[in-house]
This record gives sequence, structure tokens and C-alpha cells, in this order.
Amino acid sequence: MKKITLTGSLIVLFFLAWNFGASGQEVQTITTKGEGWFEGSDTLIGKDRAIKDALVKAVEQAVGIMVSSETRVQNFQLLNDEIYTKTEGYVQNYKIIGENQGKNVYEVTIQAAVATGSIKDKLDALGLFLKQVGKPRIMILIAEQNIGKTHYYYWWGLHRGEQADLTITENTIMDRFREKGFDLVDHQAQSKNITVTTAFRVAELNDRAAITLGKQADAEVVIVGKALARSLGPIAGTSMKSTQANVSLRAIQTDDGRVLSSGSEHAAAVHIDEVTGGVEALKKASAKISEKMMDDIINNFQKRVGATTLVQVIVNGLSGHEELRKFKNMLQGQVRGVEGIYERSFSGNVAKIELDIKGSAQSLSEEISRKSFKEFAVKVVGTTWNTIEIVVTPR
Repeated sequence: MKKITLTGSLIVLFFLAWNFGASGQEVQTITTKGEGWFEGSDTLIGKDRAIKDALVKAVEQAVGIMVSSETRVQNFQLLNDEIYTKTEGYVQNYKIIGENQGKNVYEVTIQAAVATGSIKDKLDALGLFLKQVGKPRIMILIAEQNIGKTHYYYWWGLHRGEQADLTITENTIMDRFREKGFDLVDHQAQSKNITVTTAFRVAELNDRAAITLGKQADAEVVIVGKALARSLGPIAGTSMKSTQANVSLRAIQTDDGRVLSSGSEHAAAVHIDEVTGGVEALKKASAKISEKMMDDIINNFQKRVGATTLVQVIVNGLSGHEELRKFKNMLQGQVRGVEGIYERSFSGNVAKIELDIKGSAQSLSEEISRKSFKEFAVKVVGTTWNTIEIVVTPR
């Protein structure tokens, strides 16, 4: 009897786990109101329309959590066609918790279980996450060694006259990222702008070296790391050979050195030719780690929506701490979206401060540039993804 009970419990747990996974882990309960008009005494038509209106509003509210109001306005037709009019694909279930009938108007209040994970995937597929953060440019710096090679190959430091073609890993990752709408830097096209010093001609690039190379090509993010394929020998009793590939990468913002993603993936392949097997294993491992890194990068971008972003501001032209104090007060009181100010350093007439802002460095730069301040003349002289450099002159 105990065995039967245990088996039954395991079956129940299996189906519960399957149902949880099938329905998606990212589900949010949203309460909304809807209205529907009707003529005469046919209130059911009004009720149906009110429910439909409430479901659309529930999905709109879920989208609003992930996408800025500006992005929603600019892409309203796209969102309407692809998401708002397809509530059945995103609302798992709902219940009516209140209803009211007026003259020719029916009102309902519902609680809807909205699959925010599915909405997120759709927004991702539409490229809206990337659009609202300025579609950052990505540069790939991967050293690769396939089976049969005695050295790592890397485009920023060719070894023994090998041709400057793309590696298997780089090709695979570029294809996957482009499918998601990312903008990739072509290092071959940018080669005239990239200066590789002797110190950088190594397979194991540190973060600082990777950032330096990325900045020369105007990349906001660099993906740096290594990929290695090796043979595990023949499979017993056959001519087939087993191969394995390991790919280890990290994604870094070039302007502030922040690591957006890091990790390793492994994959195996079997082929009669071990070099071809190594190629297949590298492709599989590269595809797996691409998915992880894209998810991590997009999740980092998504956190910027509706939340504050830390932007570094380099201020030139201040004569002392009193002027710095006035300048900080001016930002806090007159620049929209500034939530907090943190002084990092002040030397000579250059101050480095960080601002907690609603928006991005670009939106802050535009806000400062179009304003006329009483205390200082302010000129923006440089911007990156997360930094702004300005020159101020006291009036």
C-alpha cells in the first residue's frame, strides 16, 4: 500500500510540475475594469464587450510594466496588432469579481492571470526592448581552437599567418544575436579604426583590453572569451569519433565596465571526422550560450524601464566646492527625472558625479541641452551609453 501511495504521489507531483512549466512561470494577476455598450435589453452583448475591454486593458497593463510609455506610444499600432488584439494568447484565465449595469453600458471588474513571460518573449521578438535602450552595438572578441589546431585563433592577433576569417563560434553567436535584432559590429569593416597594440595580441583578453578595443569600434557592449573543441577518441567498436566543445564568455558594457552576463556552456558531437565533429560541437555550445547571454542582456535592459538608471556625469569648469554644490542643487531642482546625486570625485576644476535618473543618458543629455539655466551656461560635449561629459560656465 505504501508503494502504491508513493507512486501515486510521484505521478501527482509530475503532473503538477508539468502544468506549472507548461503554463509558464511568469504569470501575474492583474485587476482591471472594462465597459461595453449595448442597445435595448440585450445586456449580454454589453457584458461580452466589457469583458473583452477589461482583458485588453489587463494585457496593456502587463506591457506597461515592461515597456516605457514613450516606446508604447511610438509603437502603438505594432503593439495593437501583435499583442493587444490577441488577448487569448496571453490571458490564461480570468474571473469576474464585480459587475454593474447602467443605461446602455455594462461594466465589469475582472482578475486576469496574464502570462507576462509570453508577452516578454513577444516584445523581445518585436525588438522593442532593444529599441527603447538605443539598440546598443555589440562587438565579439572570442579566441577559438578547434580540433587539429595547435593554437587559439583570434582576429585581433593572427597566429602564424592564418587568414582573418570569422571563427565558428563568432559566426554562430552573430547569427543568433542578429535574429533577435541586436546590432553587431563588423570588426573587418572597422579594422582601419581599431589599433591593436602588442599587449592586446593575446588569446586571454582582460576586461580592460576588451573594453579598449570595443570603444575604438564604437561598441557599447563587448562579448569576450574563449572556445575550445577537443577529441574524446573513437567510440568503442566503431569508426565514429566523439568530440566536445567548451565555450566561456562574458558580456561587458564598454563605458562603465559593468558585466551584463557571464557563463560557460558545453556540447558534444559524434562524427566520423573529428574536425567536423569539433565544428558541430562548437556550434551547439555557441548556440546554447547565445540564448543565455541574450536573455541576461535583455533582462538587464528591461530593468532600466520604469526604474532609475545610474549615469556618470563629468563636469568641467567648476572653480570650487561651492560651485559644485550650486550645480548639484540646480540639477536636482531643474532637471526632470533626477532622483539622486552622488559625488564621486572633485579634482582641479573637474567633478565626477553619478545621477539616479528616470530614463537614459541620452534622454538626460537632451534634457540638459535644451534647458537654459540661470546659474550656469551648460554645454554637453560628449555622451556614451551611460556617461555624459559637460562644460559649465558660471553666469
